[in-house]
Amino acid sequence: MIGIAAVFGAISIFAADFWVKSQAKADSEKTASIAAPVAPKVAFKTIVVANAPLRYGMELDRTKLSEIPWPQDSLPQGAFATIDGLLGEGSRVVLSPIEVNEPLLLTKLSGPNGRATLSNMMTPGMRAVTIRTDEIAGVGGFVTPGDRVDVVLTRDAGEIQEVAKNAQGAAGSTVTSEIVVADAKVLSVGQGADERQTTPQISNSVTIEVTTDGAQKVALARTVGTLSLSLRSASEGGDGKGGVTTISSFGGSVASNVQAAAGSLFDAVVKEPEKPKFKTVIVTRGTKAEEYQVPSRDQK
Repeated sequence: MIGIAAVFGAISIFAADFWVKSQAKADSEKTASIAAPVAPKVAFKTIVVANAPLRYGMELDRTKLSEIPWPQDSLPQGAFATIDGLLGEGSRVVLSPIEVNEPLLLTKLSGPNGRATLSNMMTPGMRAVTIRTDEIAGVGGFVTPGDRVDVVLTRDAGEIQEVAKNAQGAAGSTVTSEIVVADAKVLSVGQGADERQTTPQISNSVTIEVTTDGAQKVALARTVGTLSLSLRSASEGGDGKGGVTTISSFGGSVASNVQAAAGSLFDAVVKEPEKPKFKTVIVTRGTKAEEYQVPSRDQK
């Protein structure tokens, strides 16, 4: 019995070992029959990048440029393949700040033998105007290129009848303030136009981008009062116009009556006064007829 058990045990061990080896061989043959995935082929081209920070007004220098490989299918529009192609037609000037390893794009550079002019940074159809500022009018120097600001006019509007009438029944002052231009983009502070400048800088002038109508208002506002800037939140939208504010509004009087009667005081200066309307009335005395011009009843 012991001998028979030993024989059957040896047979079972041999059969199990044979089955395990046959399964391993079958699995290896199946794995070998599956083709390994082919790695996708990526075509590369060269692209010109900056190897040093480039700022507004700097002339491109070969020592600050490099050519690096870039996937052909993801080349940025307006990029340059070689430094010779970039500078082959003439020197170029930086119009927008460029950081290290950032591609040099045509939209951030001037044309061949071009200059760093402010007009290259402006939106088509817009105008640039400069406002004289100081530490107070310039929001403590925290206004930087790319910010949005409101231009506030402060002046004595005593010559306007509605303001004078409102002042007589309130605080007695005819000094007013109003927003002349709202949500204007700051192009430069002083002589700098670096949009990535974030440190406060005190300057005596700020250049903003406005419409043609806004440029006329700013030019007129310089002659009638004092201009100051009001910095807007980066997430704020809309024109944010608040009408006219008088000193009487701090005393609780109805300063809004001025707005209802005259609208914007500054617009009243810009617009021509409405001419009175008349009607012709014919009066007949006996056989003689005479014409008279009388004010129209529907005149406001």
